[in-house]
Amino acid sequence: MATALDPKALGQYPHYRVIFVDSDELIDASTTQTIDLCTLKAGAVVESCWVEVRTPFTDAGSISACTVQVGSTGDPNSFATAYDLFGTTAGDRSEAKGVWEAGSGLALKALFTATGANLGDGADTGLDAGAIAVHVKYRVYPAV
Repeated sequence: MATALDPKALGQYPHYRVIFVDSDELIDASTTQTIDLCTLKAGAVVESCWVEVRTPFTDAGSISACTVQVGSTGDPNSFATAYDLFGTTAGDRSEAKGVWEAGSGLALKALFTATGANLGDGADTGLDAGAIAVHVKYRVYPAV
């Protein structure tokens, strides 16, 4: 008779993080802005990462598009490639990329890019609305 092992018994149970980013946080007087999401534990292996649109991004002014990528400083789209947040509906989700090992602890970042105008003026956002949730599922393996 086959026996299934409970992953918790091995110590590599899944971890799940959700990080919320609101358009009010995008205030840089630039067309790009990086938001620090979280730092994963050493030995983390990301199983999946996706962006969920909670509120579609809009702007009645000059910003005609806004994309988000999720990755690290060295590879800004290692988990999610540029995903357009304009023209989406609540509940839309980006496609996740493959498995990635964090090693000594990975600082996850979201890179936002606006088209048509700066994201903000340094104090206030140029966007009228928008909110996303970045979902990350990972496991932490002990050092070998």
